[in-house]
Amino acid sequence: MAPSTQDVRKSRASDDLIMATNNSSIVSKRSVEHLYYPDEPHYFRFFVKKFRRRAPLVNRGYHLRLKVIDTLVRRFLQKQSNRKKVVVNLGCGSDVLPWQCQVRYPESCQDVTFLDVDYPDLIQKKRQIVLETPELQDLMGTWEVNDGSPIVLRSKKYCQVGCNLQQLSVLQSCLDTLFDVPNTEFLFVAEVSITYMDTKGANGVIEWAATVGNAEFCLLEQILPDGPDHPFSHTMLGHFNKMNAPLKSVHRYPTVASQEKRFKSLGWPSAESWTLWEAWSDNLFMTAAERRALDSVEPFDELEEFALFASHYFVILATTPKSEVQGHVSKVHEEADISSFQCPMTMRAYDSAQGHRRLGAAMLVREPNGGEFISHNFGQGPVGRMNSEDLYQISSQPVAPLPSVNTPSARVCHSLTDLGSAGVLLAGGRASPSTAFGDCWLFNKQLSAWERTKDLPVPLFRHSVTRLGSSTLALLAGGRKNHFETSAEYFLFDPAEGWKKCHVQSTPPALYSATLVCVGEVGSRAFTGILSGGSLEDSVINQKLYTWRLDISEPEPVLSFQQRIPKDRGLPGALARLGSSAIQSLGYTLLLGGVIEGVQLPSVYDIIVLKTTETDVRVVARLDGTDSSGVMRPFLMGSSVVHYGDGKFAILGGGATCYAMGTFWTPGSYSFRFDPKLLTQHSSGQTASRPEPIQYQETIEFSEGEKRPVE
Repeated sequence: MAPSTQDVRKSRASDDLIMATNNSSIVSKRSVEHLYYPDEPHYFRFFVKKFRRRAPLVNRGYHLRLKVIDTLVRRFLQKQSNRKKVVVNLGCGSDVLPWQCQVRYPESCQDVTFLDVDYPDLIQKKRQIVLETPELQDLMGTWEVNDGSPIVLRSKKYCQVGCNLQQLSVLQSCLDTLFDVPNTEFLFVAEVSITYMDTKGANGVIEWAATVGNAEFCLLEQILPDGPDHPFSHTMLGHFNKMNAPLKSVHRYPTVASQEKRFKSLGWPSAESWTLWEAWSDNLFMTAAERRALDSVEPFDELEEFALFASHYFVILATTPKSEVQGHVSKVHEEADISSFQCPMTMRAYDSAQGHRRLGAAMLVREPNGGEFISHNFGQGPVGRMNSEDLYQISSQPVAPLPSVNTPSARVCHSLTDLGSAGVLLAGGRASPSTAFGDCWLFNKQLSAWERTKDLPVPLFRHSVTRLGSSTLALLAGGRKNHFETSAEYFLFDPAEGWKKCHVQSTPPALYSATLVCVGEVGSRAFTGILSGGSLEDSVINQKLYTWRLDISEPEPVLSFQQRIPKDRGLPGALARLGSSAIQSLGYTLLLGGVIEGVQLPSVYDIIVLKTTETDVRVVARLDGTDSSGVMRPFLMGSSVVHYGDGKFAILGGGATCYAMGTFWTPGSYSFRFDPKLLTQHSSGQTASRPEPIQYQETIEFSEGEKRPVE
């Protein structure tokens, strides 16, 4: 039965929307080409009329996508074979892979044909640009043009086929016409293309390609590693739905493991796979030197958000016949054997844009009249860096903040550390990633006012600071000096004397956004603690754990490190996290959120409980804040965590730019209670009591030496 006119129109409209996704993609790829490949011929410029520079996060993401595809195509081209090789780009859009490969790998491309396949309308437009552009014609030598066949352009090195991928018999006929199929090796490439097809059609393409003969299939597209409700997944799905180009297969194949099973069930006996976050740190795709070199191209300080993007995309390279060598397989984290305890969270939803603040910091404020509230200050808001604070009520007494004559300037990625009677230390931060701050302030608890203190020896942001036991001293570790240089120095802060550089023994590598915790005091002149996670200089997460001892008995503080082997190596992201919050309470350390190596941190490990000594770190439990009440889980990225007494914690703000798909803001303020008595009962399923909600009260702007409420 022939399709109705209405069905044909719907299908055509859907095809047009899918083709429209090419327009945004090539603008981003042109931005990457222009910035990251200045010494190569630029081919995307012929398909993009006006250059538009994308945001650094988008550039970095598309650079990785292009690098991954380029690497796997190069490996195919350089593979030893007596057969002819053909690279088939399925849903090619305006991609310029044939010309880039010819420039980069001319010797490997001598007897290779590149075949671009896409909708007839799009291929016709691409053919016109190719035929009108001498720089693109050079690849072909002599060519044939045919308007009466799906093979609209034909040459020895480059061909074009206008064909809907639902019409596999047409595509097979084209391959039979162009090539001696039994004596040819094919690499099929589908970079975020067949994901827009219905799942049956996409599976048909994969299954058909497995029957062609000697073939490889490279598929790069989206996944939902922590489910569709994860903030990035939710934003990503909404973005494509809004474009009327929904992702069709991602719900059926949401993980890399399910994609591997998909390919095996469709005739591909062997496969290698990576999330793009795994590919980022794999030397097959990029060396440490290449990763570091990217930081010199443009200021970039969004590694957590880059990891979010890269954890939600994957690439699989399937082969037939079966490979004798087992290639790389993406990590699969089984649930660890660790007790889980219910700590039900209370959420108070924000109204409108209230509470939309990330990469700020928060502190507990006790007023002279006995009242208490939480100040969540500075950070990034919907329209830029914020020179303000959000006030949260935690008791029945209303908040009545006192005016402060002097206040720090707007900033992000600074630190706040409560030093007891000495006040709360604010250190460093930044404006742009190339502009670090060195100023430091103490919040005087008696006067509820900021007071300037000694500056940092070097401007820093994304450093780590911990209070040393019950003293009024603090230790600062690492941090970024700018967007391309990381500090390997450690400084001791004394409110009376300012900063002193530590003499370091067995120095760890330079790190930023690491976990730094003081776990013990040895008399009054020595302290012990742990250092873990953080980013190395090449933007890969540090996997090593260190214990440290700081001796301040001499004029020059001496800090010594010793590397340790965690006992809980099987637990994903137990300690090796970037940008997590570490809070001590009642003899334990709570580690909240952050980014781990290679994959998305599973939500069940968002909050873990550590027991630490001078020589050992153990993960003793994980806390589950969800229950039957339906409270949405917090987004522990860019958020701030405050311990406000009696085992109670507040989670404030947070959010992330989700690549080019929009920004997700944490929907409310959260509170939960940690009761260590539950840990001693040796049984999971125990539940802590639910605390009262943390109530947003108002936003106070810091303006010309005074505070004023936002109207």
